[in-house]
Amino acid sequence: MAKLERWGKPYRDTRDWREYNEQLVKRGTLYLSLEFVEQWDQLVGDLNRGKRGHPFHYPGQFIAWMACVHSIFQMPYRQMEGFTIALSKVLPGLQSADYTTLFRRIQHMPLVLP
Repeated sequence: MAKLERWGKPYRDTRDWREYNEQLVKRGTLYLSLEFVEQWDQLVGDLNRGKRGHPFHYPGQFIAWMACVHSIFQMPYRQMEGFTIALSKVLPGLQSADYTTLFRRIQHMPLVLP
């Protein structure tokens, strides 16, 4: 129930509750784009062009995306491996990554979150 008075004065609530509720829902929206999945082969090919040694299997955008997941959700690397396995079942173009690869690639990535 709303208060009838605020700081000794009558209070009239003039909020548009529908709009206010939509704003609260938008706060919980997380924007993590999965556009790199469509270009997976091209991005990996670009990484491996002219590379000597063991080839990359995961594009840099995927590793950056996983670094954001790690940072935002405070998800441990082994749990992130399970996350990629489950996600690869839903997204056919996505390959699951092991936690060692994720750890090594994320540690060498300069990531700045706004």
